[in-house]
Amino acid sequence: MAQKQIVVGGFSEAQRKKELEKVKVKYEKKGYKFLKYIDNGTLKSVAVFELDESILRKEKSAQLIVAGIGFMVIAAILYLKGY
Repeated sequence: MAQKQIVVGGFSEAQRKKELEKVKVKYEKKGYKFLKYIDNGTLKSVAVFELDESILRKEKSAQLIVAGIGFMVIAAILYLKGY
C-alpha cells in the first residue's frame, strides 16, 4: 500500500475543512482510503490517503496517455504549418 498527500487549499480553517470534505468524497470514490488530515495553514494543509499500487499505476498510465496525445497534436500542428 502506498500513501499519497493531497493539498487542501483555503484561506481560513473553515474553508479548509469544507474543502477537505470535498477532497475526501472525490478520492474515496477512486478507491483511496482517508488516513489523516494535517492542517499547516493556507496551501500547506494536506489530506493523507492510502491507496493500492494498482490504482497508482492506473493513474500514472492515464497521465502518460494524455501527455502522449497532447504531444501528437502539437506535432501534427507543427507539421501542417510547414506546408
